Amino acid sequence: MVKISEKAQKVIRDETFAKMQKLPIKYFDTHAHGDIMSIYTNDIDTLNQMISQSIPQVFASIITIVAVFITMLVSNWCLTLVVIFTLIIMLASTKIIAGRSAKYFIGQQKAVGEVNGYIEEMINGQKVVKVFCHEEKAKEGFDKINDKLLEESYKANKFANILMPILVALGNLQYVLVAIVRRNTINKWINKPKHRINCILLTTK
Repeated sequence: MVKISEKAQKVIRDETFAKMQKLPIKYFDTHAHGDIMSIYTNDIDTLNQMISQSIPQVFASIITIVAVFITMLVSNWCLTLVVIFTLIIMLASTKIIAGRSAKYFIGQQKAVGEVNGYIEEMINGQKVVKVFCHEEKAKEGFDKINDKLLEESYKANKFANILMPILVALGNLQYVLVAIVRRNTINKWINKPKHRINCILLTTK
């Protein structure tokens, strides 16, 4: 997976650079140099992390879910329905929170590009800034875009950080519901005591 991610990153950089050679001069006049450089550094690096880390975790999670689901279904289909019900609630909660978080993460990446572009422009033109005593104006401009980056980063990570506690709480609720339903399930639905224990343990996976 590391080899695939690094190769994909190289291909993306090559295609991005080739595409940039075909862009008109107007594009470079209307976009800060640091913003353009951010595409080669922050954006591509973020994509590389997703390919090398997130995708393998997704495959591993899918295999675990399928194996646990089959085992639970064999052990007790009644309690499996309870787990599926709570799982739907978890997925809905994840979709809502992740949807809001994604919007702010996109804004965060744009803000990072703006900050990088502004810093590069100020460094390249530092002599001009000094000659015309533009230090305070430059600082005000930087504070403005830096505050924007802070706000976008705060909102993005706020929603991302509250997701796990919510899922843990829903998981605990699922555990309690399975225990309650197991206790009140008709005996003919549960043939062996070990099946009842298996379903409760598998809900924590």
